[in-house]
Amino acid sequence: MSGFVDVRSYFRTNLAALGFTEWKDVFNVDNIPASKMEKAFHISAVSGSRRDPFDPNSLEVQAECVIHLWRKGFKNPSDAADRSLVDLDAVLLRVLDPARRFGPAIKNVYYNGHTIEALDATNDNVAVLEITFTCLIIVCV
Repeated sequence: MSGFVDVRSYFRTNLAALGFTEWKDVFNVDNIPASKMEKAFHISAVSGSRRDPFDPNSLEVQAECVIHLWRKGFKNPSDAADRSLVDLDAVLLRVLDPARRFGPAIKNVYYNGHTIEALDATNDNVAVLEITFTCLIIVCV
């Protein structure tokens, strides 16, 4: 039986394999210290919605997950944005690889979109890449 917990585990495993370090404060993404931002990631709490049923004994769910990745620009803010784009390519290649995304727990992973923004209005030396995914899971009832 699969469930929502598999979604966070899936992204955690894949981002760690890419060399990122998890910031584990699940509800406050802005709580990360500046000293831990470079190549750190945050996985949101997973939200979900029902899809048409797979069969009478299970429930198809679209589970949405938001990933944040931080990159420091140090002396040049555009470096942070450029490295964020390299990170985006690496993350998408890894998590959307058919060998990984079609599994017993997660039936599929969909890329929904991304943004790259400055950490805040007073700190444009840190780029925050936000990637949104939807995972298809089947909860047996």
